[in-house]
Amino acid sequence: MQYIMSDTHFNHEKILYFDKSREESLHELGIEPTIKNMDTYLETTWNNVVKAEDTVYFLGDLGMFRKKQDFVAQLIRLNGHIVFFKGNHDHSDQIKAALKTPETGIIEVVETAKAVKINGVQVWLSHYAIDLPYPILSVHGHIHEAEYQSDGMINLSLDSDYMQTRKFGAPISFDELTPLLVARQKKIAQLYQIESENKRYDRLIERAFDETITINKPTATQRHELALLVDYLNRNDLTYADVLKTFNIPNEDKVLSDQAKEKVALTGFEFEKTTGLEGNTGEKHD
Repeated sequence: MQYIMSDTHFNHEKILYFDKSREESLHELGIEPTIKNMDTYLETTWNNVVKAEDTVYFLGDLGMFRKKQDFVAQLIRLNGHIVFFKGNHDHSDQIKAALKTPETGIIEVVETAKAVKINGVQVWLSHYAIDLPYPILSVHGHIHEAEYQSDGMINLSLDSDYMQTRKFGAPISFDELTPLLVARQKKIAQLYQIESENKRYDRLIERAFDETITINKPTATQRHELALLVDYLNRNDLTYADVLKTFNIPNEDKVLSDQAKEKVALTGFEFEKTTGLEGNTGEKHD
């Protein structure tokens, strides 16, 4: 079997302070939240899931160890062959010492990231959260309870929202993770399709207004909805004026009050027109 695990933080005295969900998880298990109890629980949980012949892709931050001998000793106590991704708390001298000790089970060290297929789904494994272009999924740790709002990024820190839906501290198998990967891949494929259609629909919008328009930071969905509306109007030989008339919406130019105008930030063009000053020419000054 193949598993993924990230951010155990063994022997990290402040981790229970930083990650309140970890403290709460131990409480719910009837375990007093101390570092010693956490370490014992995580080590036992790992070994109850992972067998000696299994492989674990460990995405970094094993723990906080002052001595490399303690780092090595912790790895020796964990089952499985380990593909070790260097995290920000994992020191190079500790990893080198572990590589020289076969009992640690480390079969590969990844300094940055590694491309892997999980049951046919292409993913990019790394300790750090890296937002990648479609269609590659970024599977990472590092950010613990935080979450980046991107469907292409999957946080497997043991404190993450997703990992908290499972048994606390248990490595996740490739097979268990696959449905989430497939769902995320499908979702970002749909968004990618919307963006592709938007490029075509943008031209329709421009023609409908007979000018080039810019919408201020629209979401993909907002752009798509507007594009669908324009497409509908064009196919039915309708105009926006027809819509306004149908819904009895007054078709009058909006006139801003002086007070409202003061609240509107001037664009670069308006600034130059109003003040007679020019913007930055980009010239280099010593």
